[in-house]
Amino acid sequence: MTADMTSIKVPKALRDELNELADQGGRGTTLADVLTQLLEEHKTTRLRQRLAFEELLARAKADPDAVAKAERIAQGAIEHLRRPQAS
Repeated sequence: MTADMTSIKVPKALRDELNELADQGGRGTTLADVLTQLLEEHKTTRLRQRLAFEELLARAKADPDAVAKAERIAQGAIEHLRRPQAS
């Protein structure tokens, strides 16, 4: 191993799945390549989710009736959660 490399402990089943993905990637595809691709896909997914949430939030804020309704629903949920549970 080179100085900038490390090993990680993962269950054998996970290692086997990663190896399968590397095999699907073609000759020369390493586990590092697979992990890099998976991380990039994860980051892209999270970014898209955040942008979609921000768009939804902006649309909701533009509709005062929707904001008021959401606040009433949230307040009702909070009150419900604060009630003592019947045994």
